Amino acid sequence: MKPLSLRLYPLLLLIVSGLLYFPRLAGTDLKEPNEPISAQAAREMLEHRDWIVPTVNGEPYPDKPPLLFWSICAASIPFGEVNEISARLPSAVCALALVLGVYFLARGALGPRGAFLGAATLAVSNFYVEQARYVQHDMLLCLSVGIAILALFRLKDGGPAPAAWMALGAAALAFGVLDKGPIALALPALILAADGLVQRTFFKRLGALVATGAISLVPIFLYYALLARRNGLALLETFLFRHNMDRFSSGFDHAESWHFFLTHSPVDLLPGTLLLPAAAALRIEDPKRREFHLRLWLWVLVPLVFFSLSASKRPVYMYPALPAVALLAGSSVDLLARQLGGSRGRSLAFLGEGVAVFGMGLAGLIVPWMAWKRAPELLAPSCLLGAIALAGAVPAFRFLFRKRLIATYGSILVALGGIWLVAILWVLPASNPINSPRFFAEEIARRVPADAPLMTYGLYRFRCGYIFYAHRLMPRLADDAALQTYLRSDRQVYCLLTRVEFQKLQARAAKDSFHVLAGGKAGRREEVLISNLPPPPEPTPSSGSPGTGPASLPPAARSGSGS
Repeated sequence: MKPLSLRLYPLLLLIVSGLLYFPRLAGTDLKEPNEPISAQAAREMLEHRDWIVPTVNGEPYPDKPPLLFWSICAASIPFGEVNEISARLPSAVCALALVLGVYFLARGALGPRGAFLGAATLAVSNFYVEQARYVQHDMLLCLSVGIAILALFRLKDGGPAPAAWMALGAAALAFGVLDKGPIALALPALILAADGLVQRTFFKRLGALVATGAISLVPIFLYYALLARRNGLALLETFLFRHNMDRFSSGFDHAESWHFFLTHSPVDLLPGTLLLPAAAALRIEDPKRREFHLRLWLWVLVPLVFFSLSASKRPVYMYPALPAVALLAGSSVDLLARQLGGSRGRSLAFLGEGVAVFGMGLAGLIVPWMAWKRAPELLAPSCLLGAIALAGAVPAFRFLFRKRLIATYGSILVALGGIWLVAILWVLPASNPINSPRFFAEEIARRVPADAPLMTYGLYRFRCGYIFYAHRLMPRLADDAALQTYLRSDRQVYCLLTRVEFQKLQARAAKDSFHVLAGGKAGRREEVLISNLPPPPEPTPSSGSPGTGPASLPPAARSGSGS
């Protein structure tokens, strides 16, 4: 019979992941800018039955490969449509798979408890839970890179079933490239190369590793051959060069300084980063575990150097390194709790845990105060959130005072899970009206007849929240001249434009050249809906049906003009 821990640890990870990643996936509307893009791309795939060329707002979308869109389409089959649940389900499933994969693939090197603590750290990390419930390519990329690295290291070390590790590694690499492109090949290759150079084993099982990479390229080349056959090489070049090489070398978007990740990642990858100083100070006697720790450090440092050299930087770029950070933290706590690793590492571990406990207690006090000052409508859920944080900080502090390392860390992880659960069930749904594009999209759908022309001006090319929730495409106007020509149409036309462009239009256009119908926003982005003609009269509600009339217009709309 297996030891109890071998049966209990995976079950606990399954329960925690299930509680954090799957409840209330529809508790909030899709958030700009990324979630509606992928959902809309999947919706247009289903409508057009075109699985090769993703489109968004009717335009080819060459920014990302189609795996996430395929996954959303598959998840949408039971619902008969793309919705919040089906759009977020692939990320949630991948997050659960990676937590369990990290545990099972690290257990041989770290032991059951070390692997469990690492996987549990990953499961409740702030960045991880956020991405597990978010429609974005990065959760799928994190899964593919994490499983590929762990499988390829097992293949490199030899041992039983090499064909199985080769198949798993090739599948993970292909999965990642079809999700986000060549970066899913580059990161594992660079990490394995760094491991070979550091340990002087560069040529060890090199043929098997190269063969795995070659096998992974088969489905990738097949997809890109179909893409090139359908659309020529232009779309393929746009993706491979502009959205990969050009973004890396010239940073045409998200340009930041070279030290961006050094300052952001320690916070983004909490709580595991608080234990990294302790992990660095460990004295590990077991050669197998020492080698695995070295590989985990390379898994962190290679992406850090690689993306620091990139001209384009976003916090999510370091996301594939989070499993390694979590495993280092969990393994360190496990070793130090067994009085292994040295006194310096133990002192640094207690320091890291102390910072976590202090931060948790401080957050429990500050969060309700911030809600009272900035968002009074969120005061009640924020008070509960603060209470959960304080309830976790108190026992953690007691364990810390008694120098019980495992109990302190366990209290921190449980409290983080509780905080996220309260946020998922109450706080995030309560804040939905602040960030959702759905409310204004429904106003647009109500005011613009389904057969009337509706275009946008000044919005980001693939801004999709209004498109997704209004259930209609909104073609873009190229420039100001196109806007002026459009508004001079003989028939009634409608235009959605940003507040900034609306103010420019107000400053240069005649008062009677356009009419404001409604204004709205999603988060900090404000937009205005205008028409070239006065809006048609709305039906007057019958006297016996109170409350059935149209919603009142904002002040600018009630004025009937652009003034």
